[in-house]
Amino acid sequence: MSHSIARVDDLGATAHDRSVATVSAEVLPLVQRGWIQSPSWDLFWMFSALWAGALLLGFSLVLPAMGVALIFLSLNRFLSVFHAWSTTFMVLGSSLFAAERRSNPRRYVVIPALIAFFSLLLGLYVAAAQRYPEDGQFSWALWPWGLYLAVFWVGHFWHFGNQDFGVLTLYRNRAGQSRLLDRRADKLYTAAMMYLIQPIVYFSIVKTTAISEIAHTLLPLSFAVMNIAAQIALGAAIFLALAMLAFELSKPARSLPKLLYILVIAVHPTFLYFSVQAGSTTLAAMYALAYLWSHWFIAIGLVARINTSYYRSRGDARWISILRHAALLLMIVGVVFVLTEHYQPYLLFNTDRFYYKELLASISPEQAVVIGLVLGFFLGEQLIHYYCDRCLFRLRSPAVRRSVVPHLLG
Repeated sequence: MSHSIARVDDLGATAHDRSVATVSAEVLPLVQRGWIQSPSWDLFWMFSALWAGALLLGFSLVLPAMGVALIFLSLNRFLSVFHAWSTTFMVLGSSLFAAERRSNPRRYVVIPALIAFFSLLLGLYVAAAQRYPEDGQFSWALWPWGLYLAVFWVGHFWHFGNQDFGVLTLYRNRAGQSRLLDRRADKLYTAAMMYLIQPIVYFSIVKTTAISEIAHTLLPLSFAVMNIAAQIALGAAIFLALAMLAFELSKPARSLPKLLYILVIAVHPTFLYFSVQAGSTTLAAMYALAYLWSHWFIAIGLVARINTSYYRSRGDARWISILRHAALLLMIVGVVFVLTEHYQPYLLFNTDRFYYKELLASISPEQAVVIGLVLGFFLGEQLIHYYCDRCLFRLRSPAVRRSVVPHLLG
C-alpha cells in the first residue's frame, strides 16, 4: 500500500504554501466536498482494521483461534499482490495515464525500467553469490543481501507511514481543518509512529527474520536492552495517540474518521508487541489485519474508485465498470501467481526461523539464474509499487490533478 494516498499530503501543504497555491485552489474545494461520500464505503475500504478484527474475534468464539487465523491469513498473499499491482497497473498500464506516459516517458517508463533493472541485477547477484558462512553469522561480505532486504524495508516503513499521513490528510481536509498546526500534528504523529516507533518495536522483539538478524548484528545490543527500548517505544506510542485524540477532540471541526484512524495507527505497535510477548495467535492475526489488511484495502479501494469512475466517464455502466476493473486486476494477479507461486518460499522479506539461510544455501549453480530472476521480481514488484503509488497520488503534478482528482469524486 502499498502509501496509496501518500501524496494526498500535498493537499495539506498547499493550503499554507504560496508556491503551490494553484493546487490548493483547484483541489482543496473538491476534498472538502468529500471524495468518499458514502460512510459504508469508508468503513469497508478505509477501516477494514475494524470490521476484519471484529469478524476474527466473533469467529474465535465458535472456532479454534488457530483455524480462524489461518482462514484470514490464507488471503494475505492474494490481497498483497492485488494491492501492489493495482497502483502499478494504473500508472504503467491504464488508459487513464496513457497521455501522461507519452508526455513524460522519463517518469513513467525510464524510472520504472531502471528500478526493475536494479532489482533483477541485485536478485541475480544474491542468488549466485550470497551464502552465509559455516558459523551462520551475517558479515560485511553479505552486503548485497543486506542491501536487498534494506531497500525493501526502508521503503516499507516510508510507504506505510505516508499512507497513514495521507488518510489523516484526507479526513482533515474533509473536516475543514485548514490550520498549519493541524497538518503538522498529523505529520509528526504518523512520522513518529511509522518511521521510529514501529521499527523499534519490530527490530526489538522480532529476532529470527533476516532483516532483524542483520539489524542486531550491526547494532549489537542485548535482547534485554532491546526489550526495554520496545517498551519505551510502546509507551511513547500510547502517549502520542492519547495526545492526538485529545487534540482532535479539542477542535470545533473534529473528525470522527480521524479519531478512529488515530486509534488504528496506535494499534500497530501495540498488537505487534503483545502478540510476540504473549505468544498469542489471535493477537498476531489481529495485528496482521490491522496493519496489513488496512493498508491493502485502502490501496485497492481508492484505485478501484479511480478506475471504475474513469470507465463510467467513457460510457460504461456502473456494474460493467466494476467488473471490467476487477477482471483486469484478477488477470494480472493470476499471471503473477502462475509465474511465482512455485517460488513463493523465496519471498524472503519476512521468512522466519532463519529458514532464509537454508534457502540461499540450497540454490545450485544451475538454479541461480531462475532463482535470481525470481528474487529480483519480488523486490521489483514492491519497489515499483512504491514508486507508482507516489506517481498516482502526487497531486502537485498538473497531469495527476487532471487525470486522477475528477475520478476520486466519481
